[in-house]
Amino acid sequence: MKWNHGPASYSSLTLLLYLIDLILALSAGLSPGTFTVSGPLVQPVLACVGEDVQLPCHLSPKMDAQEMTVKWVKGSRVVHLCHMGKELKEVQAPAFQGRTEMLRADMAEGKVTVIIYQVQLSDTGQYTCYFQKGPFYNETSFDLQVAEHKKGTFSVIAPAQLIQAKQGEDITLSCELSPKLDARNMIVKWFRNQTLVLGYPSGEKPEESQGAEFQRRLELLKQDMAEGKMTLRIRQVQVSDSGSYTCRVQSPDNYDNAHVELQVAENLHRFQKTLTMIFGILLLSVASLFLIYFFCQRKLQRPRAEALQRV
Repeated sequence: MKWNHGPASYSSLTLLLYLIDLILALSAGLSPGTFTVSGPLVQPVLACVGEDVQLPCHLSPKMDAQEMTVKWVKGSRVVHLCHMGKELKEVQAPAFQGRTEMLRADMAEGKVTVIIYQVQLSDTGQYTCYFQKGPFYNETSFDLQVAEHKKGTFSVIAPAQLIQAKQGEDITLSCELSPKLDARNMIVKWFRNQTLVLGYPSGEKPEESQGAEFQRRLELLKQDMAEGKMTLRIRQVQVSDSGSYTCRVQSPDNYDNAHVELQVAENLHRFQKTLTMIFGILLLSVASLFLIYFFCQRKLQRPRAEALQRV
């Protein structure tokens, strides 16, 4: 794809409308609240010169961002700006003109991503993602680090086959570095469907972070990390644990991902046992009701029989 790096033509009317809207918003008194903004899950964002990099942001709770003002800035320079569904490329800093694109597919759910094409060393720095809806706004900041080339190159590999398990079992998901390197001082993160479930920061005494739904069911097996193997143990897997898992390993100079698919099936044997138990309880209940009814009927019939005999 060929990019046009020439200066963009400014539309006086567009700029005037934007400035009027900005003045009205400021006069209304902007105040943070109603929603929070989160940036990329893995930070800092790493890239090499010439690569395309994605800078995602999302709202919590989920809400439609199509009628909001969404802006990425680097310092005082506008990287990308979308106002009420319209992208205002005229206000972009010259260094980013013709090099950015905004992905709108998930905008109705509050997820927006800007792509910077062909990153340069000068793109290194802190970026701020900003959302505004009427008088309310919020923002988040994160760092982008651009290296001239990858040092200490490694790749992360994982089994290609689908990992299958039954509900209630303990299973392991593994990835490893190629070539074999000591991963104990690297950052290791496991994601499920792009949601962080466990993190291993670098350091002598790392503290692991876990997603709430996996609390006390996850463990990173560290005994093989010196040989570059990262194994995630999931205890008592549930059907809801099924999905695509990503193993991400990051060093100061390099990073890579590998993907593992997990499919958890219901434990039919356990289901059958539960069903049998329920059926047995129902059968006993019916039998008990029948016996109670039988004895009650006999008690009612006995006085009648005695009365007939007296007659």
